[in-house]
Amino acid sequence: MIDKEIALVREARPADLPDDAAVKARAWARLQAEMASPGGRASGSRPLHRRIGWRLGAVGVIAAGAAAAVVVTQVGGSAPSGKPNVGPAPSLELAAQTIEHQTVPRPRANQWVYAPELRNWAMAPGNKIGTLRGKVKVEQWWRFDGRRIAESINGSKVTIQGVLRPGEKLRPGHVVSGVDGGWVSGPAIWRSSPRWMYDYVAKLPTDPDALLAKIRHDVKDRGNDTSTFGRIQQILDDDKLIPPKTNAALYRALAKISGVRIVPGVKDLAGRTGVAVVRDESTIRVEIILDPKTYQYRGWRSVALKDQYAKKTLIARAGKVLNDTADQDARVVDQPGVRG
Repeated sequence: MIDKEIALVREARPADLPDDAAVKARAWARLQAEMASPGGRASGSRPLHRRIGWRLGAVGVIAAGAAAAVVVTQVGGSAPSGKPNVGPAPSLELAAQTIEHQTVPRPRANQWVYAPELRNWAMAPGNKIGTLRGKVKVEQWWRFDGRRIAESINGSKVTIQGVLRPGEKLRPGHVVSGVDGGWVSGPAIWRSSPRWMYDYVAKLPTDPDALLAKIRHDVKDRGNDTSTFGRIQQILDDDKLIPPKTNAALYRALAKISGVRIVPGVKDLAGRTGVAVVRDESTIRVEIILDPKTYQYRGWRSVALKDQYAKKTLIARAGKVLNDTADQDARVVDQPGVRG
């Protein structure tokens, strides 16, 4: 449920660029290229793993009416072909009505949020082998109070990192029992922690218009809702404990953003068929995938709409999937390493 990789991504892009989905995907593409190059590994005692953004996430669309059927373009592994899908797409209002009746209890401070997922790439354990590619299983446990993160890559030994609050310093030579993977810190990481995310999201308005206005204000949106769409996508991606009524409000808010459309029949990285909530940016398309029955968030991916370059080097052709993740049913457990 966290992605410490957000820190690497934000370092890879200029500070004055907006925190939006397009910038995020381009930064990921550059980051992948740098990691794949000799000596291009992340600094620190261990890699900063995870998706991007604050574990915040999914989203949807319906034009004016709540139950309108939408004619959409089928999404595959490349840019939209323009061929219409004649079947009706479910509305985000239906998704909101379904999701708002579920329950999400608040964990205790010492419980852990277990968030397994598949990714199309990840850093190898210990950051000594390089980049793993394909369907890489990344399992993470983040203690609800935010102070510990545990991780396993493709079944490797579970290692535990300590998390420092912003401004907190670790005494030189100080050893903390149970921490065998080093320490991480920074505002971006702390804002991804389960309790911080839970409290932030729980305070969001449940009226969709008010929620949309709040997020636009928070991200200082420039008027085209790119940053707003990206923030809601990140919320649904980063927060595995969203209160149901807020989750429903997020869907209803995204239904109001122009350029957002629903595409049924999209397969995620795990091979599951889902409903994608899609928005095209200047050079990439962002797809947020929901379960077609429960409308829970199932993952996201970005697809290049134009050739992608890093330092004048072509790193991705138009149509290439840049990022691809599939959530594997997050849950609350009592100890790191516990999966059931």
